[in-house]
Formats: sequence, C-alpha cells, structure tokens
Amino acid sequence: MRIALLADPHLSDIESTPQEEALHWALEELTRLRPDACAWLGDITACGAPDAAMRFRERVSALPCPSVIVPGNSDLRTSGTAPGVERFLCNYPHGLKVGNVRLVGINASHDCIFPGERERLDQIDDRDDLVLCSHQPAKYLDEDSLTFLKDWIRARRAKGQRILLWASGHRHVYGVGSFEGVPTLSMRALDPDKNKGGPAQICIFDTEQGIDGLTELSYSRGLLGTWTAEERLEFADLLGITCYNKSKVERDMPFAIKHGVRHLELRSINEEDLPLLEAWRRGGGQTFSLHLPSLGYDEGVTHVSKFQSAAMDAVRAGADLITVHPPHIAMEVMQSGSPAFEELADATAEALLPVAKAGIDILVENNHTAPGSRREPLRLPYGCTPMDVVGWRNALRERLGADACHLRLDIGHARNNVPFSQEYPIGKWYGVIGREVRSYHLHQTVLTKEDNKMHNHHPITGWHDGMVSFDGFLWAWHTGILNHGPIILEIREGEGAPATWERLQGLIRGE
Repeated sequence: MRIALLADPHLSDIESTPQEEALHWALEELTRLRPDACAWLGDITACGAPDAAMRFRERVSALPCPSVIVPGNSDLRTSGTAPGVERFLCNYPHGLKVGNVRLVGINASHDCIFPGERERLDQIDDRDDLVLCSHQPAKYLDEDSLTFLKDWIRARRAKGQRILLWASGHRHVYGVGSFEGVPTLSMRALDPDKNKGGPAQICIFDTEQGIDGLTELSYSRGLLGTWTAEERLEFADLLGITCYNKSKVERDMPFAIKHGVRHLELRSINEEDLPLLEAWRRGGGQTFSLHLPSLGYDEGVTHVSKFQSAAMDAVRAGADLITVHPPHIAMEVMQSGSPAFEELADATAEALLPVAKAGIDILVENNHTAPGSRREPLRLPYGCTPMDVVGWRNALRERLGADACHLRLDIGHARNNVPFSQEYPIGKWYGVIGREVRSYHLHQTVLTKEDNKMHNHHPITGWHDGMVSFDGFLWAWHTGILNHGPIILEIREGEGAPATWERLQGLIRGE
C-alpha cells in the first residue's frame, strides 16, 4: 500500500502565489504516481480563508485516490472563520480505509486532543493496520494529550493492532523518529517560502517496506536548476549590497569596487564618500540607492530637517533610487484622510520634490511590526500591509506625479510581520504587488534563542537555511510574478553583505 504524505500548503485567498503553484505541482505528481491514498497534514490555508479551503477540497477531490485531511493551527487563525474551516477540513471520522490499512486523522490543531476527539479515536476499528496523521507532532502537544496517546497506542497493541507510522507537519523540517515505539515522520512544508533544509516535498510511505522504504519527491519548478545560463546571469548581475553605517561603508565600498557589484545602497552619504562612489561608477556601478530616514508625528510632523537633508544628499550624489518607508505610526493616527496622514504626506512630498525633479525614482518600502506584536489593528503600525504601501505610494503620486513613485519590497519585513504575516504571507505580497515592484531588499530572518523572537537583516547562508526559504522568490522571479529589478542584500548582522553576495553569486552561477 503506497500512501502519499504532504503538509503545510499555506494557501492564500488569491491564486497567483508560489503556494498555489506548489499545490499544482503536488496534484500533478499525485495524478502521475497514483498512490493508494493521500494524507494532508494540516495548515491547508495560511489564515483560515474559507475560499482557499474550498478551492483545496475541490482540487483534492479530483485526484484518482482518496485523501484524508486534518486541520492545522494556521487554519484557525481567523476567529470568525475558524470553526467552519476546521469542520470543513476534517474528513473520514472513522478513518480512511484502504485495503487492510486505515489512515486516521487526529485533530491536534489546538495543541491538544479534546475529549470529543479522544472519544472519536476510541471508536476507530481495531482490526486494521493504522497510519496516524496529525498536524502537530508530539513535541507540541500538552502532557495530558501525550498521556492519552500513549495509553491509546498501548491499548491498540494489546489487541494485536499494528501502528505503522505517525506522520505530522507544522515544523517545516524533515525528520524521522519514534513515539512509544511507533515510527514518526515530520514533513517539510509544501509552502516554498517556509521550508527548512530543502525544497517542498511529497513523501511516499510504502506500508510493506515501512519507514526505511520512504521515498521523497522534491519540488523544483522555477528553481535555479530549471533556469537558462542567461537567466542566471541576469539574476546574478542584479544582486547588490547595502552599506549600513560608516564602518560598513569603509569596509564594503572597496569590496563593491573590486568585485564589480553593480547595485549599491547607502543609509547616508558624506563628502568623503563621493570619491569612492565615483570609483564605483567608473568600475561599472549601475544603480546607486540612498535609504532615507523616516518622518515622525507628535501633534505635528517631526524629523523634517533630517529628512529634507537626506533628500538633498540624494540629489547631490546623483542617486538613481531612494527608499522611503510609510510613516511607522499607529494605524489609529494614520487612517487615510486623517489630519496626520495628510500632513505627513504633504511634508514628505515637499521634501522629495527636488528628488522627483532630478528624475530619481522614489521607492516606497513596506514596514514591519515589532517582535511579539498582537492583533490590535488600530495600534499596529501603518505600512505593514500591501494596501498601506500602495496607499502611501498613491498619496505621494498625487503630490509628485504618477511616474515619480514606485515600490520596493523587503522580503524579510514581510516575513517578520506578526500578525500581518499570517493574513499577508510573503507569497501573497508577490501575488498582490509583485509586478509593480522596482527593487528588493533581501536578508534572512532568524528566530533567536535569547528572546524567542524573529529578527531581520541576518546573512543568507543558503536557500533553505532560516525562517525564509527563497524558493518562492526564485519561482515568482522566474515566472514574471515579480518584476525584475535590483536585489539589495540588506545584511547588517554577522558577516555583512559582501559575504552573502559572494555566496549567492556562487550558488546562482553554479560555481
């Protein structure tokens, strides 16, 4: 008996995303492979969108084999839709029987097994071999639930029943282990933006061969192995670096000159930096970007002189691009049409008028929330959703002209953006604004052990080595979901941008 195992698609309420493409790939592979059954191990949706859940069920029902489905924690993230989505995704209450094997879905999406779920499990037929399917693995369940499962497994064994496997998702990391003598399997996500250690996968479990006979299929659509040499060269040439402060300018600009880095960003520029900038341009530098500070608001616009000075620095230095953030101010202050919104938009446009007249492209970039932010919409900062970013871009266009302002997408900011990262995961940003983006900031987001929170601007050591997997970015770039433009490596921590630039150049060029 061959059982296909898949986890964590994280589908959005729009379809032009890497997640949707990975699902298409999986469905095509399952149609080709024709396993005896499939198990979908939760987090079907990114944020409990009912239309995503319905779209998924319709497509899965067209497969040439039956599927058992369990919900995950992300399917419950929207309180208004959670009960309906949870019920909709649970199927085969008595388990899916295929031959002499029964696939049993366990709803552990609340990090526990509720009494009603325990009663259902107790009623499962005890004559068939079992494959257990849940979203959360044992690590995330409370002690009482673990005790129940241990007793349940022992009772089944006492009756001579075999439990062949416990498969789960949630961790986005592939791994095998054991629980109460039952082999366990943890799956990487089908979501190309959230894998660790490798690309999206399908695992095929052969009930005769057991865990040692497990086979894996890896997702590859739009990834570097499918690119032409010309596509790789274009991507490599668009990689640039940021020099975050004076010490990094002194260290990194000579690197950019020596290695022919074509795209360069500074946070500020001084008179003594100009000779280095000129040497960089003579060596083939193409786009110079200046990242401007932000305006504030306290019963009136603040930090105006600093912002104006930075804008004039961009003009004097002959910048090609500048980056501005929407004001990082609470939504209750920045609601569109409010006095604060209008005052800030007026002050921003007035300071940027010389920039626009000089033909420098003004790029509006997304903000991110503070680590640990809670879902309090009016207190969360403005500029953290695609709607906010486009709204601020439009407000500046109304004042400076339609061709003056465009968008810059920071991938790490989109990831480290709780709770907006649940409703607007990275792949949804690609689908919503990708074709309007002129340039990108790229860095790794990490979860630190010290405070158990996500932090930005860390080095990129590989495509699947952190909180951001870059397979979705590569696919969206390759297929045109993302507009092609300079990709600035905004690495402030650790080894800095040059080391990441060199590493990615090697990965892209296949060196």
